[in-house]
Amino acid sequence: MDETWIYQFDPEPKNASMQWKRPSSPPPKKAKVTQSSGKVMLSCFWDCEGIIMTDYMEKGKTITGEYYSGLLKRLRSELVRRRRGKLRNEVLLLHDNVPAHRARQAVETADQCGYEILPHPPYSPDLAPSDFCLFPNLKKSIKGRRFEDIEDAISAVEEWFQAQNDTFYSQGLLKVKDSCLKLAGKCISPAFRMHMRAHGTVTKIFSLLHDACSDPEPK
Repeated sequence: MDETWIYQFDPEPKNASMQWKRPSSPPPKKAKVTQSSGKVMLSCFWDCEGIIMTDYMEKGKTITGEYYSGLLKRLRSELVRRRRGKLRNEVLLLHDNVPAHRARQAVETADQCGYEILPHPPYSPDLAPSDFCLFPNLKKSIKGRRFEDIEDAISAVEEWFQAQNDTFYSQGLLKVKDSCLKLAGKCISPAFRMHMRAHGTVTKIFSLLHDACSDPEPK
């Protein structure tokens, strides 16, 4: 599970609009473009089979422990509907350590719903599969597009999610493991020793994820 902003207009990076020119030619003039003020916060729950549930919070509101607790309850219903038969095992939930996720109400709801919250060391964005593969590819597909309103932007996001096959989601989860282990191996300076110890959870996390992704459908 992870969150990201979805904009009504998100401009392409500068290198995406580079042009060839002669050495003697002046650089082309470009108007400065900025992100639109219209945006929503996307909360996305997904697994190796695809998207389970999405939620869009309008600008100006904040995800609190109470709000996140409500999302976890909705997630339970979506799991029953979309992953029939998979709830015979405990549901693994990987999210970061923002206050709303650590709030007492949210933690109690996760326990009541039968979720096992996987350990997520602080200052470890490399442990977030959404930031590693899902969100970058999503943002790439909608950058530079001017949507008529925020609802159009949301529709584009949902269409993109549905267009991805199971392999995209399963590989997006599993290939993060090697990246995390390589990063942990490079953290050799004294300043990063704590970070290295934190990444000792990587093997456990992705071993569990691998088992979950490899778990066959019950007959």
